[in-house]
Amino acid sequence: MRLGILCLMLWSAWVCAATPTLANLAAQLDLAAQLLQQGDPAKALGTLLAQSPPQGDKEKAVTLRRRYHSLIGLAYLKLQQFPKAIEHLELAVVSGPAEPVLYVYLAQGYYRLGRYQDVLKALEHAESGLDQYPALYEIKAQSHWQLHQEDAAWQTLVQAQRKFPNESTFLRRQVFYLLEKKLYHQAAELGIKYLKLSQGSAQDYAAIGNALRLGGALSLATTILEQGHLRYPQDSTLAKLLAHTYLSRQMPLAAAWILEQAARFDPSLYADAAELYRRAGNYTAALIANASVPDVKTQRRQRVALLLALQRYDEVLAMERPLVRAGLLEEDAVRYALAYAAYRAGKLKQVEPYLSAISDPQIFRQAAELRRLLKECEEQPWLCA
Repeated sequence: MRLGILCLMLWSAWVCAATPTLANLAAQLDLAAQLLQQGDPAKALGTLLAQSPPQGDKEKAVTLRRRYHSLIGLAYLKLQQFPKAIEHLELAVVSGPAEPVLYVYLAQGYYRLGRYQDVLKALEHAESGLDQYPALYEIKAQSHWQLHQEDAAWQTLVQAQRKFPNESTFLRRQVFYLLEKKLYHQAAELGIKYLKLSQGSAQDYAAIGNALRLGGALSLATTILEQGHLRYPQDSTLAKLLAHTYLSRQMPLAAAWILEQAARFDPSLYADAAELYRRAGNYTAALIANASVPDVKTQRRQRVALLLALQRYDEVLAMERPLVRAGLLEEDAVRYALAYAAYRAGKLKQVEPYLSAISDPQIFRQAAELRRLLKECEEQPWLCA
């Protein structure tokens, strides 16, 4: 009798313990889901990992187990820990009939890991979810593209455009596909359409403008790049492309001005602006831009070249000490520049000390020619007067 009572007590205790365990797990899963909705995946994951998945084949255990792995997978996905996310999402799928959203999460994880074939398989099970998540069409198209299934990728984007006519991202992706295939004219045509329908990023303007430039449509490229440069004045890539386009149109002064304006945001561009001003023949503007070059060696090396071009030889010679401080007098090209400036300034005794240290073969040949001219001056002084 006592044994029977003891067994009954043990059975009751087991039942009472088992039921609250599932109920407690359900409550913890609800809490984790709420934390995920609030944007705290790390805390949600901590809550989930403190629990154990329920065992057994009963419907409630199966349902909770599937939800348990689903939430852990989603938490890892939000934390960008994709291998672990995939592991738990796959466990959720094999736990029983899965909702389409699980395959959506799986597709996202596979995509971030570069498992493009698995992305497409997952999306086959999530077809009903595609229309709820437009971004999935882009993932699907890109997976086809990475697998060299280019026609399928293009058709996916066409289908997406029909379903979501107000979404410009699919048109943008088509533009970049065309650019990747070097179909510049087609990319430019589609790109202009895209920019009319959307705000367009700096990258978009740069890519489309450059496509037009490479395709030979320089005037249209200039228009697109100018629009982008006005919208994103701090973007140095747009400024460089616009300047390069002006150079292709034989407009170095416009190119120089663009780079000088852009140099306010990226001072490293002052050297390029100065060089373009020099090419355009505006040496005054070149010297002004050169004064703002942040790198000391670049600035002084370029200034020597500009002063030589202006035939201001005494000013070149006056730069000797600044050149020494910058470590530039160790360069043979700078030594030769000073020697040449001394020769043209009529300070012939200063020439040889600069030339004697030159060892670079190409510059050495120039030095030999300068020595010949120097010898003529010594033999026939009236020639160099």
